[in-house]
Amino acid sequence: MKQRYQINVQGRVQGVGFRPFVAVTASQLNLSGWVRNIRQSVLIEIEGLPLETETFVQQLQADAPAASKIDLLNKKQIKNQGDSGFHILPSSGQNDGAVNISPDTGICKACRNELFSKENRRYRYPFICCTQCGPRYSILRALPFDRHNTTLNAFPMCEDCLQEYKNPKDRRFHAQGINCQQCGPKISYVNQQGQAIAEKEQALTLAIAALQAGKILAVKGLTGFHIIADAYNNEAVLRLREKKQRPAKPFAVMYADVPMVEADCLLGDKEKLLLSSAASPIILLENKQTNLSLSPAIAPNNPYLGVMLAYTPLHMLICRAVNKPLIVTSANRSGEPVCSDNDQALELLGQMVDGFVMHDREIYQGLDDSIVKFVNNEPMLLRRARGYVPDYLPLETEQASILALGGQLKNSIALTKGKRLYLSQYIGDLDNLASIHRHQKIRKIMHSLIGTEADIAACDLHPDYVTTQLAKETALPVISTQHHAAHLYAAMMEHQIKEQAFGVVWDGNGYGEDGTLWGGEFIAAAEGKPQRVAALLPFKLPGGSAAIKEPRRVALSLLYEIYGEDISSEEMVNSLSPFDPLTIKQIQKMLLNNINSPLTSSAGRLFDGISSLLDLVQINSFEGEAAMRLEFAAKTSSDRAVYSLPVDFSVSPNIIDWRPMLIEIIADINNNLSAAVIARRFHNSAAAVILKISQHYSAAQVLLSGGCFQNTLLIETTYALLQKQGIEVLWHKKIPANDAGICVGQVKAACDFYKK
Repeated sequence: MKQRYQINVQGRVQGVGFRPFVAVTASQLNLSGWVRNIRQSVLIEIEGLPLETETFVQQLQADAPAASKIDLLNKKQIKNQGDSGFHILPSSGQNDGAVNISPDTGICKACRNELFSKENRRYRYPFICCTQCGPRYSILRALPFDRHNTTLNAFPMCEDCLQEYKNPKDRRFHAQGINCQQCGPKISYVNQQGQAIAEKEQALTLAIAALQAGKILAVKGLTGFHIIADAYNNEAVLRLREKKQRPAKPFAVMYADVPMVEADCLLGDKEKLLLSSAASPIILLENKQTNLSLSPAIAPNNPYLGVMLAYTPLHMLICRAVNKPLIVTSANRSGEPVCSDNDQALELLGQMVDGFVMHDREIYQGLDDSIVKFVNNEPMLLRRARGYVPDYLPLETEQASILALGGQLKNSIALTKGKRLYLSQYIGDLDNLASIHRHQKIRKIMHSLIGTEADIAACDLHPDYVTTQLAKETALPVISTQHHAAHLYAAMMEHQIKEQAFGVVWDGNGYGEDGTLWGGEFIAAAEGKPQRVAALLPFKLPGGSAAIKEPRRVALSLLYEIYGEDISSEEMVNSLSPFDPLTIKQIQKMLLNNINSPLTSSAGRLFDGISSLLDLVQINSFEGEAAMRLEFAAKTSSDRAVYSLPVDFSVSPNIIDWRPMLIEIIADINNNLSAAVIARRFHNSAAAVILKISQHYSAAQVLLSGGCFQNTLLIETTYALLQKQGIEVLWHKKIPANDAGICVGQVKAACDFYKK
């Protein structure tokens, strides 16, 4: 006897070919019924014999499309309808359940094969896609994920595409992004004056010729524009640096395929798998330094290359034709969001590039490329954007909707609904109007797509952050969280630690509860109450924010704490070759008279100061440069010695006195010990003091958070040392360790507040 069931499937089931999969599976089992998208999930009704219906449910979970993710499947028996055939019904906007939207994904293997098959009607079509790949989140205006709710609505299907769309045996059956040369978006080659001078294949030909001639192009991709140049052409790379005003920050490199990457970089199995995945992030890989054709200006003084594979059909066509690695960097003015609009690109990039490859598919919201590095052979997200957004984190309990606005730098937004926390893409530093406007736009889009209005606003404790002001403007109850507590809470959320935790939070700086700038903190959390149990001995930042850009200011401040006015003595000046006497006197005056010299306990600034003393970097050309150079120097040494870092456990918080270490470092410098050995000893010492304090508090588990813990050597050294003593070490993998993750911690703080 036949039975009928209604099945509700929640998870990532829209935009991944789930409905076509359901329809084909049901038809093969001779089941009648229907499937439809409802606002946040998929609803199915099936009718048939018991064996077939049970088999259907099993296959639903076992054989679902690779890009899908089933979180919840509810099945209930209902009254038989006696209908015939299985149908895909129009979507419904009803249902306020959980939302799960597919990220934008790189080209799949099947589409890649078709792209280069002369017999295929989509041969060399730059926008080829199917149910398993292509644009998703970046083109979505509203749910459910149907063509009319995307920017592809501007491209009505031709008869051939419509037939494929309706055919259950075709792999593009109900593919919402389906298009072809006849009906889909098209590319054009546009000159600096904004004139389109070629379209389609001719535009590709001109673009390839321009790159081969050493030109710099802006290319509109999946989620925004890239600026592209030949990675073998040193003159072009240097010109790009000049145009972007980017003297040393590394550029990413795009390769056509994995063998090309393996020729230049060390590539393990896990790296290879992620590089070729649907997410297609930039991965930091060790440069073999064997390819002398690569421009040395790509990543100066850096042992790593940021590598990505051509992940869209357009990039793939260009890369294969040029047959060389290509510089691929975000198309924006310094500090501003990536360009995603054609007119905006012409206005902002015209003086930066020699031409444009544009297309007429609107990008509803731009996303940067995600960046990943491997630590202890595990992936760690440094920038979370294309390919990962808008995935979610599970929450322990359902509560009021919380909007967490993040921090001032490396901003991201979090929004909760039910038992889910949705984290936005990387937005950037909110120090310009363009980034603030992007922040506000993304916030509106998240509210609209997730289908919730916030009940609570969460933000940083810093009163002058833009996000603090935006939180107050919402007219919602505002929960402010101390910056470093939010970092620890973010790590707790990622690792699903509910109540008690012991964390090390080291970063550049954040506003402390005492009004000073914190950044070298040990925090114990219990029952929603974070306690700062230990911190670095505070020192002054001469010039405030200027000291962040000039590590030499930090170095002189550290020396001043030990030697006082003697730092300007002839003997000291002669021993400190990186600093000229005038700079020393100017900084000394600021320190002596306490002129714009706030106190900080920042570990990040301590790293900067040591880097300056070793004459690695005196003025940062990009954020984190000094600390990066210190890490890279340390990695070239295997020295195991440590410096003295005593801890005063008699005061609260405990104080880590870095002054004895600095005296020993100065002695090593005067004894002509190499910068590599000193840098290594410094890292060893940092790990040793983490162990000392963790043992003092009998911590069985230690969480590492904050921007300093993007340092691979620091994490791995700390991990090895603590693991040997039986202490578990956890660090960020899915949420960035830097300030892009603090919005997640702000959510936990708000949740804890309302539990009380």
